[in-house]
Amino acid sequence: MEAKEIISVGITISDWLMILAVISGPVIAVQIQKYIDGKSETRNRRLKVFSDLMITRNSTTDVQHVSALTMVGLEFNEKEYGKVVNAWENYLGHLRSPPNNDDIYNEGWRETRSHRLTDLLFEMSDSLGFGFDKAHIMKTIYNPVAFERREFETDIIRHKLATVFLKNASIPIAVTSVPSDDEALGNKK
Repeated sequence: MEAKEIISVGITISDWLMILAVISGPVIAVQIQKYIDGKSETRNRRLKVFSDLMITRNSTTDVQHVSALTMVGLEFNEKEYGKVVNAWENYLGHLRSPPNNDDIYNEGWRETRSHRLTDLLFEMSDSLGFGFDKAHIMKTIYNPVAFERREFETDIIRHKLATVFLKNASIPIAVTSVPSDDEALGNKK
């Protein structure tokens, strides 16, 4: 069939455009939906990282916190998140300079850690459209004293057990009373 025959059948250019639109419309719609879903999924992953860090901002050794911190570089790797990445790198740089046995140094180290984490959370909040200020991030934490005590006691127990197992130390035992022979014989009767 030649081009003249197609035109003579009565199909105009607008008819061809309509046929093309009917065929390509659903394909284009699916591609647009995939693009939107991909953007939404990416945003949800970023929100998850941000919320995990916000939830654990007072428990920085928590596995959830460390995992989320590790994901920042992966999820916020686009150019528009440069401030987030810079704050993240500053925070990680500080974490790589661990505290020592000097109490004054350690207090300053913890304060700097807190400020750098707040800077990171502020930049993430801003980039995700929350607009939290730094005071909000620092002050809106609920951490019961019982949680702090449990974490402290768990660390002590873990440290003492590691000392026993790794350094062949012993567990101190104190005898507070010894039954007399009569009491021991009386219990056997």
